Amino acid sequence: MDDLLDVDARRLVLDSRPGRDQHDIRTIRDASGKRPRDRGLLYEHFDSALEPLLWLADIAAWSYGAGGDWSRRVAPVIGSVIRRDWP
Repeated sequence: MDDLLDVDARRLVLDSRPGRDQHDIRTIRDASGKRPRDRGLLYEHFDSALEPLLWLADIAAWSYGAGGDWSRRVAPVIGSVIRRDWP
């Protein structure tokens, strides 16, 4: 979250997933408190089939996660990787 605020991001689009959107919202609030609202950062969920910019994130994440040559090929477009253990 701090990375988004540091670059003065205004909009965060998340892939909507049944049963997970509320988890995303809680995580964002826990990580940022009031900061996103204070800085004008809006976050919203969209169906990834309807939001072309989410396709790019899916392509990059899939390629990186596939490893091997795919990970090597996508490396130039990935700025950094943050690893997290999901519950």
